[in-house]
Amino acid sequence: MKLNYNNVHTRFTLRDDAAGGTPLELPRRNTWLPAILVAGMFVIFAGVLVSQIARLNLHALGSVFDLMSMLFELFWILGWTVGVLGIGALTVFLLFFGESARLSGGRLIYVLNVGPFKAITEYDLVHLRNPRVEADKNGKGARVRFDYDERRRGLSDTMPRINAERIVAALRGAMPAAAPAPASEVAAPPTPALAKIDPPTETTARPLPLVSMLALIVANLAPLFGVLLGGWKLVDLMVLFWAESAVIGFYTLLKMAVVGKWWTPFAGLFFVGHFGGFMAIHFLFIYQMFVRGINAQSPDPGAVEALAHLFTPLWPALLALFLSHGISFALNFLARHEYQRTTLPRLMAAPYGRIVVMQFTLIFGGWVVMLLKNPLPALVLLIVLKVAADLRAHYGERGAKK
Repeated sequence: MKLNYNNVHTRFTLRDDAAGGTPLELPRRNTWLPAILVAGMFVIFAGVLVSQIARLNLHALGSVFDLMSMLFELFWILGWTVGVLGIGALTVFLLFFGESARLSGGRLIYVLNVGPFKAITEYDLVHLRNPRVEADKNGKGARVRFDYDERRRGLSDTMPRINAERIVAALRGAMPAAAPAPASEVAAPPTPALAKIDPPTETTARPLPLVSMLALIVANLAPLFGVLLGGWKLVDLMVLFWAESAVIGFYTLLKMAVVGKWWTPFAGLFFVGHFGGFMAIHFLFIYQMFVRGINAQSPDPGAVEALAHLFTPLWPALLALFLSHGISFALNFLARHEYQRTTLPRLMAAPYGRIVVMQFTLIFGGWVVMLLKNPLPALVLLIVLKVAADLRAHYGERGAKK
């Protein structure tokens, strides 16, 4: 498999033909001690995972509480499994780690070995600038750094300064000399300076797509019609906006697939684990506080019956919210290239801030609604405030980053 990014060529293979190259002396690293420590962590974490799976009861699903509790455990197991796999992979990496570097054919070639598997990264020396030695944070070692296509990069990790200086000297000796300017450029008379006009770039202000804004407003007004015409109560709004959080999580996964590429399976499973567990506990709180009520005395209905009763009247509004977020994903994240200005960690954290603010607003407003004898005006005001908050968040995410 090959990856090419900003003139950096990386391939994964089982073979490496180093014949004819000039080796660069990298320090040998003893990774046995950290490998043993990480392996111990792997055994402990794997033991916790096995015990949790053994305790899991998939048959106790009589009520919504049982269902949400089981889903929380499943999502917890999923997130923990990703962590265990990560620690296991790190153990293997440390046990079988090796590295080498060489100069060959006008390229700097760095080879990372994990047993028989090799990741070979190649840098064209014509794009390499300013090789240098930089002291590490402790001042006891040094690092080899260079600029490559206007990005700061490095070779290997901390090493003795004498090794770093030798590598930098070899890089400077192998770099091609600057080519002389063509005669036509040398003889050309100077031209008068003109006022510089910057071409339009991605950062130039552009109005947000009208379709995206209208879809957001229409989708958020659907609950208003439910309150005015369908007799919706506070419980319906709470459940609907919880479901919107699940929709946000779905589109966050799609965004992670665009940004993370081959990191997506690992990061995506981890996100599903912790976000799914958060959503299960969140729904359980809403159900016990607002659907069942704190002082409920009647026996819990069956999980399927209770969920069907809750979500069946909400499907048109939920569909509108799903389409609204889909339109925003297509017109803003993809068409406006928002994926070029974000990262996986930022995407994974984004849903929580919005959900927490929204739910605190709804819960506070919900208590106000419950205290009023005529809750209809308060419900309408709650929806209007939610629309305003969503528009502000929508513009803040995109308008400020145009």
